[in-house]
Amino acid sequence: MSVMRTPCTVPDIKNVMLDLETLGNDSNAAVIQIGACYFDPDTGEIGETLKLNVHPQSAIDSGASLSGETIFWWLQQSQEARESLYKNPQNNISEAFHQLNHFLSKADKIWSHATFDFVIVTETLNRLKIVPSFKYWMARDIRTLMDLAKLKVKDFPKTGCCHDALDDCKNQVNYCVCALKKLREEN
Repeated sequence: MSVMRTPCTVPDIKNVMLDLETLGNDSNAAVIQIGACYFDPDTGEIGETLKLNVHPQSAIDSGASLSGETIFWWLQQSQEARESLYKNPQNNISEAFHQLNHFLSKADKIWSHATFDFVIVTETLNRLKIVPSFKYWMARDIRTLMDLAKLKVKDFPKTGCCHDALDDCKNQVNYCVCALKKLREEN
């Protein structure tokens, strides 16, 4: 079992950014990497983080699905992105989702692409018979937020490795904090 986790240095952060890397794009997609971080929605300061690589065969054995189109898409991504999926030890899907579920247990809001990541997390927990430590109404959607703020993701510079789940979380925090700030200023 391998987990990359950093301790929370910011007290009382209850917002989590979540990102998944998968081998499909439906609600039953095989998850191969999980990234999550607590963050301050006012400042963007990052708290505790979690990054887990998942062994693809354990996801498939649990009943998850694959998409040839998504696998082909992964073959076209950077070597750095592909290596981020397998250079660290890989966890069994059940172990990884137990760890993620525990990580999310302190959250008040879970930000993600709610029609993708959040749906896959809840579907996978259900398939693994793990009772979620969070409620469905805690989901917050990045796409809707950016649309309401009239901001474009492409206008924000990316840092780290694109399609590394934890790096993607940190980039999502950056533009979501800007969108939240813009909406607060307009009210």
